[in-house]
Amino acid sequence: MDDRMNRKQFIARLGHWGAGACACALVAGVEAALTGRTARADAGEAPSGETPPDAANAIQGTKPGEKSLARAAKRMEFGDTWVRRFFDVMDKTLDADARRKLMLANGKACYEGYAGPPKLEPGGFERFAQWVADKGKDHGYSIEGRVVAFEFIGSAETGEASPESLCLCPMAEARKPGELSPTFCLCSLGYVKEMHERIIGRPIEVELVDSVLKGGKRCRFRMTLG
Repeated sequence: MDDRMNRKQFIARLGHWGAGACACALVAGVEAALTGRTARADAGEAPSGETPPDAANAIQGTKPGEKSLARAAKRMEFGDTWVRRFFDVMDKTLDADARRKLMLANGKACYEGYAGPPKLEPGGFERFAQWVADKGKDHGYSIEGRVVAFEFIGSAETGEASPESLCLCPMAEARKPGELSPTFCLCSLGYVKEMHERIIGRPIEVELVDSVLKGGKRCRFRMTLG
């Protein structure tokens, strides 16, 4: 039920953004699709005995290519299964070095997709170190010499503080510790590395100290600046 509720909230936000759509009705429809509950057009509870014929099978009855929230929910459920299976296959097929290289490259590409082409700032370490010393604590940073500790305490998606014990990757936000291979978390190394190399203007080494999917409250990193 927890996984279903997380998906419902995510898709409800998609519905809220939809142009010309009634958010309340969309939320009600998604709730019906994901929980099996019936819903009325006015987003209220369906009265006893009034069950739309297709409500119980809202997900099962969708068709490939259909542009509906119910179909989107079905694709997300399939994606959840596919991701877990994919990483199990990767772990059995590739050695540790290959998995790390692949996931770091994917994390780098993910950040590039978010931030656009690189804009390096040569000599930026001194400015970055001063910022960490002055304001970094409020953003999850601390520094000792040339070693910077960092943890994700806010979401790039919303720009707001995020709850503890929640993976900030949309692909895994509904997952509980142990449900995905640790290989998945290597993507965050590539993401954090690319993000900070742009700020600092030179290569850095990044280590994953802890992650939500391993049972931690936050995803935490240690960055060493050469």
